Amino acid sequence: MFEGKEERRLFLISAFTVFAFFAVVSLLATLGGGLEPGRPFLTIAGVDISAYAESVNRAILNVSVCIDNSGDAYSGEVEVEVKAYDAETNLLVATNRTTVGKIAPKKSEYAFCLLSLPKEGGYRIEVVVFENGKGILRAERKIYGLETLEPPGTAKISLRELDFMVASVESVGGKEYAKINTTLFIDNLGGDVSGLKALVKARDNETRLIADRKWVELGTLKSGTTSLRYATLTVPNRRDYIVEVQVFQHGRIIKESSGMVLLSPFANRTVVLEAQEKRVEISPSFKISDFIPLEKGRMPYATPIPRIPKPERAPAPPAQPGFEALFALSALVLTVVLGKARKGKSRKSKMEGERRKL
Repeated sequence: MFEGKEERRLFLISAFTVFAFFAVVSLLATLGGGLEPGRPFLTIAGVDISAYAESVNRAILNVSVCIDNSGDAYSGEVEVEVKAYDAETNLLVATNRTTVGKIAPKKSEYAFCLLSLPKEGGYRIEVVVFENGKGILRAERKIYGLETLEPPGTAKISLRELDFMVASVESVGGKEYAKINTTLFIDNLGGDVSGLKALVKARDNETRLIADRKWVELGTLKSGTTSLRYATLTVPNRRDYIVEVQVFQHGRIIKESSGMVLLSPFANRTVVLEAQEKRVEISPSFKISDFIPLEKGRMPYATPIPRIPKPERAPAPPAQPGFEALFALSALVLTVVLGKARKGKSRKSKMEGERRKL
């Protein structure tokens, strides 16, 4: 019986020891979050590269990186860096970086990076994944033949009209400047287009110098519509200008137009009268302020353009003595002679009348 009791005691001690061990392990797991907590496990599931022509000489690469977390915990802060190296020289050509953030367990996230590259030769694309600032994953791809990419189609637009309106006239530093509001009427004859911009310039008609210029973002132009865009140019008053408009798409000029703004009629002018070659100073009979709108959409009437006065006839030069003087003298002598003859005849008639009475 002693042996049975001893075996029983050893069994109880062993069971208690095992139970105590598992109790301690459970307590530690509860208090400390477990001896073997879940961990993230990141991998690069795929790298996809697409490209399109940005212009005649450059291309845009769109690098899409799929990152998979097959672990049981959230990852740290994830970032993806994409680099493009020249395939021949191995020199770095372009780089870009994007933030993904934390990736949930059993989930995948995509990172997108854009690179602008010259359309020549080949490139080695390197992808590096960072977690909490530490590089943990790396992948490479090689691409060739970017020069075969066709540039985007030219937008089919037309500059139908350019309108000009005087917004105000200001005096700065003793000089007078006019603000000219320019309205562009743009017809879109193709599909919807965006990313266009226009350069509006005021060129002095006499000196050919640029007085002012403005960039105008055209925004989105809907298909089959006419859009209005505006620019304000500040130019010295009392001169004539050519307003030039150039529309750019992907760094290339695709459309040009121009119009005239004549401000010289508002300045004093000197003209030459042909008859006597005499210079006459003419002042305008209207002011440029007459063309500033009184109200929105309303323009005041302007007085007519002044006419150049007709030259006055010069007085006739005095007559020189000649045949006209001889004729005048002869007429005078003839008048005197006829007068004396008439007096003598009347006197003779009177004497004969007296004789008859006697």
